[in-house]
Amino acid sequence: MLNYNKILYFFFRCAIQAVDAILRTLFKRRFTPLTEESLLGNFSDADRRLLFSDTTIGRWSYEGVLVLQRSFQNDKTASAFTRYLLGKLLEGSLRNRLAVLRRLTVVDLSTCPITKPIFIIGPSRSGTTFLQNLLFQDPQNTSMKVYELRQPVSEITSVDKRIAAIKQELDMAFDAYPMAKTIHYIRPEMPYECFYIFRNVGIFTVAPILSSNPSDYYNWLRARTKAQMVEAYRFHKKQLQLILLARGTDFIEKRQHLFLKEAMHSAHLDAILEVYPDARFIHTFRNPCATVASLCSLKEWTLRMYGCKIDKSTLEKIGQIFLRNPLFQSGNELVRFRKKHKEEESRFIDINYEDLVASPIEAVRRIYGHFGMTLSDQALEKMNAYQRENPQNKYGRHKYNLARYGLGEEEVLEYFKEYIDYFDASGW
Repeated sequence: MLNYNKILYFFFRCAIQAVDAILRTLFKRRFTPLTEESLLGNFSDADRRLLFSDTTIGRWSYEGVLVLQRSFQNDKTASAFTRYLLGKLLEGSLRNRLAVLRRLTVVDLSTCPITKPIFIIGPSRSGTTFLQNLLFQDPQNTSMKVYELRQPVSEITSVDKRIAAIKQELDMAFDAYPMAKTIHYIRPEMPYECFYIFRNVGIFTVAPILSSNPSDYYNWLRARTKAQMVEAYRFHKKQLQLILLARGTDFIEKRQHLFLKEAMHSAHLDAILEVYPDARFIHTFRNPCATVASLCSLKEWTLRMYGCKIDKSTLEKIGQIFLRNPLFQSGNELVRFRKKHKEEESRFIDINYEDLVASPIEAVRRIYGHFGMTLSDQALEKMNAYQRENPQNKYGRHKYNLARYGLGEEEVLEYFKEYIDYFDASGW
């Protein structure tokens, strides 16, 4: 049977490559120039004034967009398809920000207070997605959904149309690269990670890896001050409030518990607590040899989907980035915060990945007990049903190994020694 999504995906990619090649040959220009002028060319003067006069967040956030743009502009190995997608991503992040800024002038955020949010802060590939989806089954809990995070403020009022547009995009990618579905399957109506809305303040986690030299951007991001990250989290909160207000009155009237998920949160706990002073945290932990290898494999397939060149040096670059970058593996930073702030320990509960996989409902009971939440029979029934319908390896088994990415167990264990000792995360 013909896979039309797969055919369409590769036709679209090849068409962009071909048009770019023709433009370069005949006119010495690129299909996606990736210049500041090309990025802002689709924005009106009024749009630009609002973007650059806004005082909600500092100019540093726009600087992040330009740093990432320049890294690709100067990358001679980046494919035309990658450049096209990056250009759309950057433009989309600015358009999202504009839409948020406009909406903020006509709504009263005080009508949607966010109290006692619960952040799931385990390293990438430590069961956080499964846990978030499981907790989401309880009607008393809620999370931001993929379609909401992708576009916090939308002119399209029909939820079905927003979901359908993203589903078509995801189906095309998963049909073209089935392994990506095996590794990290998502649906537009399910809860997801906060990294989408951080893009709207110039903080990009995954996109830089598509460049042959992501260090310029990651170095820029590491240089952000606590004050700047506080600004970023304040904007993060405003976006969450706009999403919740757009849903109607459920969140307020039902007094739902808000669960948020993102690996980079544990690298910025001090900023989070300044913006969300009553925040609570679920930390899932797993041996870093497993999380690093699994994450590297996921990102390798992301590169393949974006048409990037994959060779030995690329794989080794992936290995070093996902070993040492706290955006994805901030266990050491979490330990240092907790050692320094013993008075905050009651905010945290630690869940071993192996325990979560072996006994998910028991892990949920521990979480509810720690935070004084009530686990209803209805919630328990829905969670058990979710487990039955979504067993581990439902879409195939994900296989991975450190050696493929130029890493050895000794190097990983040494880098995360403080983390492993603190949480006894030695099982592998």
